Parts: sequence; C-alpha cells; structure tokens
Amino acid sequence: MKYSLQARLLLTSLAILLAFVALTGLALDKAFHDSAEASLQNRLEAHMFALLAATEVNDDGEVVLSRELPDPLFNQAVSGLYAGVAKRSGEVLLQSPSALGVRLPAPGGIQTGVGQFDRVRLNGGAAHSRYLFGANWLLESGGQLPLSYYVVEDLSGYQSQVNQYRRSLWSWLGGAALLLLLVQGVILRWGLKPLRQVEADLAEIEAGLSRRLDGRYPRELEGLTKNLNELLENTRKQLSRYRDALGNVSHSLKTPLTVLRSAVATQNSDESFQRIAREQLERMQQIIDYHLHRAAAAGHRQLASRVEVKKILDKTIKTLRKSHPDAPETMELLLDQEAWFYGDEGDLYEILGNLLENACKWGKHRIRVTVHLSKRVNKYAGGLDIMIEDDGAGIPEIVRDRVLERGQRADAGTEGHGLWLHMVQVIVWMYGGEMNIMRSELGGAAIRVTIP
Repeated sequence: MKYSLQARLLLTSLAILLAFVALTGLALDKAFHDSAEASLQNRLEAHMFALLAATEVNDDGEVVLSRELPDPLFNQAVSGLYAGVAKRSGEVLLQSPSALGVRLPAPGGIQTGVGQFDRVRLNGGAAHSRYLFGANWLLESGGQLPLSYYVVEDLSGYQSQVNQYRRSLWSWLGGAALLLLLVQGVILRWGLKPLRQVEADLAEIEAGLSRRLDGRYPRELEGLTKNLNELLENTRKQLSRYRDALGNVSHSLKTPLTVLRSAVATQNSDESFQRIAREQLERMQQIIDYHLHRAAAAGHRQLASRVEVKKILDKTIKTLRKSHPDAPETMELLLDQEAWFYGDEGDLYEILGNLLENACKWGKHRIRVTVHLSKRVNKYAGGLDIMIEDDGAGIPEIVRDRVLERGQRADAGTEGHGLWLHMVQVIVWMYGGEMNIMRSELGGAAIRVTIP
C-alpha cells in the first residue's frame, strides 16, 4: 500500500506520540502509586506510635488503653481503621472499639523492634493494609511480655484515590496527545504545501494551461523546479529542431520525385513503362510520407499540451469534404464537451484524418463519430474513447488483424498501400492505447481507439 508523505509523517508522529504518552503515563502512574503507598505507610506508622503511647500493661500482665487513640475512626464501629495488641502466640489481648464485630486475622509472631507492612482481607472481603510491630514489655516482676501491635486500614479510600488519579491522568494525557496530533497535522499540512503546489502546477502543465513552473517555492525546492523548467524548455526546443529537420527532409525528397515524374512522363512514350513508373513513384512517395509521419509522431508525453478534439475534428472533416466529394453526406458527431486530447496536435490529426478517410472511402450514406472521456487522470486531464463507424461493407473478422499490419489491405483491388491504418495503430501504441476493429451498428466497420 502506498502512503503519501503527509500520511507517513503523521503515522510516524502518531506512533512516537503514543509511545511517549504511554511511557509518560506509566511513569507518572508509578510515581503517584509509590507516593500514595508511602503516604499510607507513614499514616499507619503514625497510628502505630499513637497505639504504643496509649497502651499500658498492669501488674497482672493485662494490656489496657490509658487514653483514647487520637483518630476518631478508632472509636467508630466498622470504620475501616482498626488497632489491636496480641501475644506472639496469636492470642488477642486488646482491640480498638472500631473492631467490634470485625474478625481481624491473627498477627502471628514478629521480632521485637521490627515493623512489617502487608495486605490482608477481612472476612474474605475487601483488601486492607496492615502494619505489624513487635515490642517487649518489662514487668515489675522482672519478666518480659512479648507483644505484637497491629494497625489495619481499609484500602478502599486508597484505591479510590489511585483510580481517580489514573482516570484524570489518562484523560489529560489522551486529550494532550490528540491536541498535539492535530497541531502536528496542521504543521505537516502547512510544511508540505509547497509540494502540493508543485503537483498542482505540474497538473496545469499537463493540461496545457501553463508552460513552466512559475510558483513561489521554498529554498529546498528551488533547485528541483529550476531543473524541471530547464528540462521542459530543452524538450520543446529539441522537438522543434527534430520536426524542422524532418520537414526539411520531406521537402528535399519531394523535389527529386517531382522531377523524376516529369522526366518519365515526357521522355518515354511507352504507356506500360509510364504506368509502372508512376505506380512505383507513388509507392515511394507513400513510403516516404509514412516513415516521416511515424518519425514525427510525438507519442505520449507526461507534460503534453491540451488539444481541443472538436476543433481538429471540424478541420479534418472540412478537408475531407474537399478531397473526397463522393463521401457520405451524413456525418453524425457525438462529442463530450470536455473531450480534450493531451498530446501532440499532429498525432491527433493523423488518428482522426486516417480513420475518417477510411470511413469516407468505404461508407455509403452515413458516418458516425463518437468521442467521449474515459478514465480521468486528474482534475484537468482524462483519457479518450474514439469510435468511427460507417455503413459500408465492413471488414470481415477473419482479416481484421491483418489489415492493421504494415502494407496490408482488406481489398487487394483497392488503390493504396495499406500503410495508414497501421500508422494510426503505431501512434495509438505510442500513447499506451488500443485500437480495435469491430462491426458497426450502422452495418459497416467500426474502428475504436482508446487512449488512456
């Protein structure tokens, strides 16, 4: 699949932007998660210090609270914040009022002076964070009482805070990414505008509306447009010199042939010799004209001029009316208004002239010319579909391929050398087109030329 430069740059920018946003979002999310986790642990540590300060052990080894814990949630039932003291064996000695009706998991043994964070689930429900701390109480009797202190907090608030941050984070990052992508698209469109201008100017040259690239282009494109203009100018000059040389050759050959015809007609009275000489001279003239026309055919050019088909067709018909007075009276023209030929004017003359002459030669009463647009190349240029039909005898299917060969005719008894239909086919091929012979609805031959 082919992508435009703008599409490629946008896709690349999108991939880089998505990767950047994803990595940034993950980094910020992890940083916030770590910060929230640290805040939670600091809060549990603060509750632990308050619990340690509020507990006492009497002479009987009973653990009691000397004062209320500072956070009021410890005094509210099922508040989500719980505290307790237990022996290392797991026997619970003291719990905060908030733990009433809540089954807290046994803390288990923990080393004295060591704190430990972990996650627990109460009654198989929501996750809670727990902080354990080991302490030894010295009794007045001289003994020691190893105790495990624990503070448990519901993680729903913590998780809600993290989820809210994540939603906000990815919403803002997504919006920023979309905005940056739109800005990038505008920047790319503005930056690539000179290339689109070059494309539009080239389309105008192809359509014959301009002869050179005259737009104002940035410094990076000045060398390219300058070289293209020089190439166009050199091509026009070379083609002009080539045609001038061919014209000179044609005129140079016509004079000796004319002199030779005159000499044959005046210097030799043998009618048989004169007939043979005239036939051969005419054949030489036809062959010279054929090769000169073939060499002069410009063929398809990417930067061709635009030729109005109707104008050339009217001139061709007017000329044929004079040279073929016996041609059919009725010539029906069916033309698209936007029918333009993008190529050399002489090539279009050759195509229409030879095909119409063939129709005038074989048609009886009616000729129909149909010209319409085929596939459109761009907003200016499009292909042509030309159909020329007559009501004559037609061309038998068995000889249709043969008549397009050089020097072949459908009727050997008819005057001519069988060059011009082949010449039309050569020109059509040079434009990348096709030429086909078929049966016409009028009863005669139909020759169709398609030029892309």
